[in-house]
Amino acid sequence: MMPGLNGNIVAERLKLNPETMYIPIIMVTSIDEHAAKLTALKVGADDFLTKPIDRAELILRVRNMLRLKDYSDLLTEYNNKLEDKVKERTVKLENAYKETIITMVSAAEFKDEETGAHVRRIAHYSYLLGRLLGLSKKMNKALFYASPMHDIGKIGISDAILFKTTPFTPQERETMNTHSAIGAKILQKGDSPFIKMGAEIALNHHERLDGTGYPNGLSGEDIPLSARIMALCDVYDALRSKRPYKPAFSHEKAVKIIIEGDGRTMPEHFDPKVLAAFAAHPGNFEKVYEKYKDDH
Repeated sequence: MMPGLNGNIVAERLKLNPETMYIPIIMVTSIDEHAAKLTALKVGADDFLTKPIDRAELILRVRNMLRLKDYSDLLTEYNNKLEDKVKERTVKLENAYKETIITMVSAAEFKDEETGAHVRRIAHYSYLLGRLLGLSKKMNKALFYASPMHDIGKIGISDAILFKTTPFTPQERETMNTHSAIGAKILQKGDSPFIKMGAEIALNHHERLDGTGYPNGLSGEDIPLSARIMALCDVYDALRSKRPYKPAFSHEKAVKIIIEGDGRTMPEHFDPKVLAAFAAHPGNFEKVYEKYKDDH
């Protein structure tokens, strides 16, 4: 009934303000109507008194409200401390997962001399594509830490095949291709979201959208998005890198092969959305490659 801002508006604004929302409100009014009480309670009043006021009752109501406020503050403080502990444990657990990944990838470096700089570039390529595709921060973070594990299965390939400088025989190629399944098997029991995605990528990063990849000949969206992203990143880095059977290609040539195809690598091998994101910002990939060049 007050002019300007009435009691209901004041109560509502107090409850909408984070600094005052937890302060108890006792509404005191001369209106003795059920509807008015309901309105007051809906906008945030914690209690309702009708004039004339009994002084002893008012003191008791205020005391009770303050006691409830104390309990509420204690509960809030406890929840905040609990949340801080959960965050602290989450960080420790996440760091443990990262250490596990680093250990596994480091072990793979002894089996594959390309791994060191290659996996660093792959992590940044994947993160970059994830951002261009509008993926969540959580998904991008997982991509960044999971993608370096894509070739972890090479640990299970013999040195005679892994370091061969001449073309593979059909049987050797078949053996080499098993690194995808081996990698997934190594990672399949991991509980970390990073390692779970790593297993997904390890198994599927050589699948192609048109179904001509391996190990299972998956096509389209049957291939996990993480692996579809990884597939393009891996091909770009392979084209940029020197191999026993080819020289290192320039950025321009690598981009042209991925977008237009060269017979061996074709645009239909890639997810159209992933390919479009890459084609729109190829210069960012060149920056990553130049920043994390091979040491040798």
